[in-house]
Amino acid sequence: MQMRVSICARRGSLPGKQWKRRVRAAMQPSKIDHESLATEVKRAQAGELGAFHGLVVRFQDMAVGYAFSLLGDYHLAEDAAQEAFLDAFRKLPTLRHPEAFVSWLRTVVFKHCDRLRRCRPVAESLAEEDERLTADGMEPPMAAEQAEIARLVGKAIGSLPAGQREVVSLCYIGQRSGRQVATFLDLPLTTVKKRLHDAKPKLRRSMSGMAKQFLETNRPSRDARFADRVLRLASPDPSEDAAAIYNLFEAEDHPARGQWRAGRLADSHADWNVSRVAFARDGDNVERVVAALNAYDLTMRVGTAEVRAAGVNGDVVHPDIAVQRGEILEQTAAAAVGAMREAGYDLAVTFDDDALWLRQGFTRGWRALTWRVATADLPAGAAPGLERVDAVHRDDLATAYNATHSGLTGTVQRPTYRLNKHPGLFKTYRWDTGGDTRGYVSVDPESDGCLWVDEVAGDAGTCLTALRSTADGLGCEELLFDRLHYKSPVGVQLRQMSSCRLTTGTRLGKARWYLLKIVDLKSTMTKLAPMLHERLLASELSDWQGTLALELRADGTEEAVTLAVQNGTVQVHLGATGGNGIAGNQAIAQLLLGTEDPAEIVAENGIAVCGDAKRLLPVLFPPQHPQMENQAL
Repeated sequence: MQMRVSICARRGSLPGKQWKRRVRAAMQPSKIDHESLATEVKRAQAGELGAFHGLVVRFQDMAVGYAFSLLGDYHLAEDAAQEAFLDAFRKLPTLRHPEAFVSWLRTVVFKHCDRLRRCRPVAESLAEEDERLTADGMEPPMAAEQAEIARLVGKAIGSLPAGQREVVSLCYIGQRSGRQVATFLDLPLTTVKKRLHDAKPKLRRSMSGMAKQFLETNRPSRDARFADRVLRLASPDPSEDAAAIYNLFEAEDHPARGQWRAGRLADSHADWNVSRVAFARDGDNVERVVAALNAYDLTMRVGTAEVRAAGVNGDVVHPDIAVQRGEILEQTAAAAVGAMREAGYDLAVTFDDDALWLRQGFTRGWRALTWRVATADLPAGAAPGLERVDAVHRDDLATAYNATHSGLTGTVQRPTYRLNKHPGLFKTYRWDTGGDTRGYVSVDPESDGCLWVDEVAGDAGTCLTALRSTADGLGCEELLFDRLHYKSPVGVQLRQMSSCRLTTGTRLGKARWYLLKIVDLKSTMTKLAPMLHERLLASELSDWQGTLALELRADGTEEAVTLAVQNGTVQVHLGATGGNGIAGNQAIAQLLLGTEDPAEIVAENGIAVCGDAKRLLPVLFPPQHPQMENQAL
């Protein structure tokens, strides 16, 4: 299947007439309104795909016109401008002054034009040009005529001095006024007028009318194709896109490729609104899903508090465009992350592909833990009556699990995967008292004689006795606990056994970091505040009163809140006030979840701490040894 990658934002909830008015207005030449431009850029920086699409529509003509002035070839200019917009989409969060977007975009376009000039010849043969025009839908005779006109126009404009080429291309392709061209090129208006005035006689002597007509009729805003090729990302529609997403995963050479349809995505806690898919048009101009990234809605424990976290797990790109995998996932991830705050998330969490997520503003949180212990070390007392049940969601099992994992940072409230993350793999055994479920274990005997323990819930001693009985019955001499929480009741007992070994990484030996990002500082701290107050009251600083400010400086933005502790209450306010404060980047998320000793987190990440915050740090943010279980994400 031949595909032309086409990653474009859907119009979302805008009514048809409103959308058309917006596009028409963006296409009309007018004075650049820097205030409204800065507002639109800020919205795009916040992850609004519609806002970025608006920027593409608004500046596509100018970008292509400027590229044409540098390259002298219209199709190369379109290619360069499209690549520049894709690059701008990725780097937009780094733009510190949104009002400088126009001049910044010019430098991005120049960079891509310069790369094209160095990597390939500017001029294409007539046969190549004819082939491109035919591919755009023209009949061969018309395509040949247009190719010849394009060559002559390119030659005529190419004969102009560089400054005149820029002005002519921007005025005709860009359809912009002299004042707008001056703003884009960062030149005085008088200079722009003089260059245009000087260029006209030279063009007139060759083919001014033909050049003007060609440039105007080929400007990108003549239709929606250019903008649609620059960005095509959207939330998947489960009724329309799910099958295509499953097909993508099943096309991969991966052991879990069939699990997404069977329950890893279907019948799960997937958030289809924040998840993202990328679309492309095939050789028949039919739009198809070519990439997907899955987000899940997690209720994550942080001590005795709970926060809403967007968990990301599962990305796939069509094998036909695998060479563009990195670029496509970069944009897809950025779009998903950009949608999280509006969707009401406090934090985001993911694992693996560290480089991708660190570029998206995440920070390293904790490593996955793998435990191994000899079966002979487990208690061999009388096992409870075990009943084999399906390893799927049941309310009684979820209740037992949630009770056992209460207060364990990083673990997630059930239900999650209703048909199990690995459908059909695990064997689940429950026990009860008078018909009421008291606990269960979920396991899988591996080919190497090891029993993979996926879940345990209930009294720790009973769990270990049940596991000993199960392992003996299956002939397993060793047990492997996958991502068992360090402070869990079972973990506490395992750590006293002589054969117990803890390693970081997965059961298959893969290093695994969980990565974190604060999505909304105020909502996060509002949910954590009562727990932080409890920690304060239980410490030697129980009489402390005052304010503690937290300032998050990341992704080119700043967010600050203040915790006010007064008369036995704690409140959270926007903004930083008082002389006690903690300020830093996303590594503040490590403090909130207690991934390490707070003093180490502060020292290793350059977090600034002032006033009483130095005394409060170990009280409010003690080590929590966070761990997220397999069935959470």
